[in-house]
Amino acid sequence: MDYDPYSPCPCGSGKKFKWCCQPIHAHIDKAFAQEKAGQHDAALRTMAQVTAEHSGNPEAWGRYAQLLFMNDQVEEAEKALDKAFAINPNYAFGYLLRGKFRQYEGERAGALLLYRKAAQAYAPEAHHVLASLYVDIARGELSMNRPVAAHAAFRIALRHDRGFEEVREALDNLFGDKSDLPASARREYTLRAPTTSLDPAQRQAWEESLEQASAGRLADVARVFEQLTEQFPEEPAAWYNLGIARAWLGDNRRALEALDRYVALEQDEEAAAAAWALGEVLRQGAGMEDDSDYLQYHYVVRIRDPQRLEEALKQLHAAHRLMSLEVTAETGGWAALILAPTTRLVSDTSAPQIGRPGAYIFIFGDAARLWSHNREDLDKIKDELQQLTSLGLAVDGPVQVMCRNFAEVGADSMAIPIKVGDKSEMAAVIREEVRRFYEETWIHRPRRSLGGVAPIDAAGHAILRKKLLGVIRFLEECSRLDRRGYDLNRLRQKLGLGAGATAGEAGVPTDLSALSAAELAGLAVESLSDEQLEQAYQAALKLDAGDLAGHFAAALTHRPVRPERPDRYPWYAYLIQQATGEGNLDKALELVDEGMRVDCEHNEGRRRNDYEVRRGQLLAKRGDLAQAREVFDRLIQRVPSELKVYGSAAEALLGARHGAGALVYAEQGLSKARERNDRDSEQYFLELQAAAQKLARP
Repeated sequence: MDYDPYSPCPCGSGKKFKWCCQPIHAHIDKAFAQEKAGQHDAALRTMAQVTAEHSGNPEAWGRYAQLLFMNDQVEEAEKALDKAFAINPNYAFGYLLRGKFRQYEGERAGALLLYRKAAQAYAPEAHHVLASLYVDIARGELSMNRPVAAHAAFRIALRHDRGFEEVREALDNLFGDKSDLPASARREYTLRAPTTSLDPAQRQAWEESLEQASAGRLADVARVFEQLTEQFPEEPAAWYNLGIARAWLGDNRRALEALDRYVALEQDEEAAAAAWALGEVLRQGAGMEDDSDYLQYHYVVRIRDPQRLEEALKQLHAAHRLMSLEVTAETGGWAALILAPTTRLVSDTSAPQIGRPGAYIFIFGDAARLWSHNREDLDKIKDELQQLTSLGLAVDGPVQVMCRNFAEVGADSMAIPIKVGDKSEMAAVIREEVRRFYEETWIHRPRRSLGGVAPIDAAGHAILRKKLLGVIRFLEECSRLDRRGYDLNRLRQKLGLGAGATAGEAGVPTDLSALSAAELAGLAVESLSDEQLEQAYQAALKLDAGDLAGHFAAALTHRPVRPERPDRYPWYAYLIQQATGEGNLDKALELVDEGMRVDCEHNEGRRRNDYEVRRGQLLAKRGDLAQAREVFDRLIQRVPSELKVYGSAAEALLGARHGAGALVYAEQGLSKARERNDRDSEQYFLELQAAAQKLARP
């Protein structure tokens, strides 16, 4: 190899080549020339002689290790490298070479750790080596879904070699305007100036850390800010810079710890939210599975009987639960989406039929991969496939857990229209399902990023509010990757995080469904029309604001009955449920009487059966079992074909620990379900029968 005598030595010592390893490199170059010419044994003999004559030079042992590895003598190569490190524990090329060993073995994390040690050990003037080394670091970080660390590594590589076109292209494609990454993952992060006054020595340390960052010595930057956060524990910029430095190093968990402290200290809500959006990016890196709210679950499957698997997939397709997916020629194989199973006692065939992704299957040869974003769905479908194939599938090993890629962050909100009309109707159905997920389900789910608190509860907490803003910002950035059209400003407003709602007539907001609980509580009921009052009731229900929903429901029952809206059962049912939950069963029964009276007077008694079911349930709950059975028996005589009544009666008596009575209704319902050949209902009543029999045993 042709080295400039006055360039840094390739061993990484920091000395000029002429005064370091030049004397032995003529022999090293000879050995590698022999290797290139196919003279493998001769090359190894030459290098063995070099190590014998220069046994105290780590470069001799390092290059010998490199040659041994090239000849598949891995164990001997490791031993030779051990000798090099025994001479110089900070042998830069040795770290680089051992990183190559680990990368070849598939140990990405180990390889990255060694590459970073090499980068720290090489002299800053070793531009050519460092440029190539940081490209290796960047690629490794990308493979572990750590784009912030990869971005920093690419930038450092470019500073070491301005003409490195591969790096320029990578920066443009991965982090430019056309990038597929969320904005918080592709930003170029910079260190911040202190907000507090520092003495000259402390300011010098701060400035030196900025210089170290520009030189690429990131470990030194992190070390300086670790010291500064100890000296200035209330300085937000120090914690922010420590978080950024650790993120540049791919140390995502410890970066999150620093950003957590920063968000608590930062008074600027926008800046804090941006930092926590970065935190969400860091949570998606490899190894962060215990911290992430967005996970994937995988099983590796062996196909024992391909024909039975094919038949099972045909059954799923016939049940409208299998959707074939496109697979690239490079990937090969065959892929499909299996919709999650649904069990409903009564099906509304008039409503659009919506499926939910259950698991994806990718078949390649005699193996397959089964994965999902939902562990429960994955296990159900795995068991279902094994049952349908009579164990024609064998699962290899336990479930594998990993963080999702950014495009799949919103996968939990996915809905698959099964029987919907034209494309515009399909798009509207999908948008509504996404809206329903975020505004009715997501807001109540505890988030690891919020310390185990649900968004609806975090919105009112000073520090968690800032984090929640960051969580939603990250969601918004990721939602632009799947483009399903939901406006997350609605979610912000519903959580009380956005600007005030647009007011309509009489100062009432135009879209009550998007209001937060606090905004709903501020509404003057007397100023609302009947339609607006019902909107407010529905919005409170979706926010799980029980008292508020009861307040609106009671107001609705006190309004005059409108001819076009005579059915008041939903509001009375909610008030009955609320009174029951409070233990006030007498009040609940009074509401049943009142609701039935109004229904008979204004709705031709269409809801009479529903009220009677409620009456029977309440009497059973109160312990009046004889009266409860009289109510259920009269109701069954009136509507003997209504399966819901048998089930409600059995459940009510089971709840009252009256096994014999519950068994009567369960067996009656079972008989009716079998007469109608209703398999779902039959299974339901069999479960009730088993529970009643168990309770009735002496």
